[in-house]
Amino acid sequence: MNLLETYAKRLKISESVYAKEHGNATLDTHKKLVVAKVLENTSKYLNEAFSNSVGTQRADLGTFKKFCLDLTTVAIPNLIANDLVIVKPMASITGYIQYLKFTAGSNKGGVAQGTVFNDPFRLGKMTDERVNYTSSAVAEVLTDGQTKVAWTPVVADSAKFLDAEGNVLEGGSVAADGTISDAPAGAVKVAYVYDNVYIPQNDLPILNAEMAGIALEAKARRISIYYSQMAAFQAKTETGTDLGEVLATQACAELSYEIDTEVVKLLDSEAGVAVTSTTFNKRVPTGVSKAEHYEGFAEVIESASQIIYDRTQKHAANYMVIASNIKPMLSLMRGWKAASTGKINGPYFAGTLNGIKVYVSPAIAPSRFFLGFNGDDLVTSAAVYAPYMAVVPTQLLGFADGGMSQGFSTMYDLKMLNADLLVAGAIVDEPQPVAVVAIDDSSNA
Repeated sequence: MNLLETYAKRLKISESVYAKEHGNATLDTHKKLVVAKVLENTSKYLNEAFSNSVGTQRADLGTFKKFCLDLTTVAIPNLIANDLVIVKPMASITGYIQYLKFTAGSNKGGVAQGTVFNDPFRLGKMTDERVNYTSSAVAEVLTDGQTKVAWTPVVADSAKFLDAEGNVLEGGSVAADGTISDAPAGAVKVAYVYDNVYIPQNDLPILNAEMAGIALEAKARRISIYYSQMAAFQAKTETGTDLGEVLATQACAELSYEIDTEVVKLLDSEAGVAVTSTTFNKRVPTGVSKAEHYEGFAEVIESASQIIYDRTQKHAANYMVIASNIKPMLSLMRGWKAASTGKINGPYFAGTLNGIKVYVSPAIAPSRFFLGFNGDDLVTSAAVYAPYMAVVPTQLLGFADGGMSQGFSTMYDLKMLNADLLVAGAIVDEPQPVAVVAIDDSSNA
């Protein structure tokens, strides 16, 4: 039985939690597998812990294990980190993300062997030299004392010698076998055409596939709760509040809040500084309504998304994290669809703007925002959150003085993958330039 079947009932709870916190969005298969894998890790940990404990009755396992698994079922889908970065649960305290990259296997023209053509993070830059990598055209850099070109047979009269500015120089020739004759002074390149139909070919441009990887190592976050047995009795008797349950919930919420904040702060710092094209002046010009002016913010967002595409040539933004003071602007924009928000604790999913998911985080400085892309595989994202142990508590301990104590721990790694998938933006409030219109009054003269 696979993990999805094993934890089907718990995943239904996770789905309902996720839908409630994310505007009725569905929990996709990848996110379900993440929750299931962490549930599996937690279950194994508890089984081993109880099997090694001589002071704990096996009958105690059922209730306590259910409590621990309930925390995982709710805590993991509640994180906004699920939607901002790749989530890759680890089966052990260390892990490894493997991926393929495709590189040039030959030196051809200005393309050096090992040049990355494609990987999960980006497409390699399509330079003039790369355009010709598989063609018969070659623009080869000349070295001191070079007597032959690399690709043959050379088509007769096709060779041209170029200077550093790309100007064609007079003189020089290249024979069919590649021999260079009388190269003109100042030549730094020779452009030529070789017969790539001729059989047999001395060489062919090669495309290599290489495995690469990123190491992961889980680190811990820990917190404990402590309260008086008498205080718990008083709270239960007078207000109906289970003090232990309330403190446990707050401890788990604190761990989750800190994880989300760590993720947001990492992405925010890697997004860099806002540039002119990603800065919007919210000051409304004279004669323009506020709603009309704020529609211009959509162009700024598209410009930021374009930057991500230009860097990677394969991705555009699909989420945005904003400071809380930016959200009122979005409510006046036509492309804004607000999510139904109930009880809010820290960062939350606010809605979508022209198809881009928008999250509000108190970790973002006022008037700042950033856009990013998060894919559905293990590496197509700006960063990876790799949980090993979800929030796992110790058993509740009571001491002779009436003190009650319980600990909560989580282990995970968080690591950057590709900062090219992040772009920062800013909102400013500055005086708008005043247009000066010249009036021709010559007709009144």
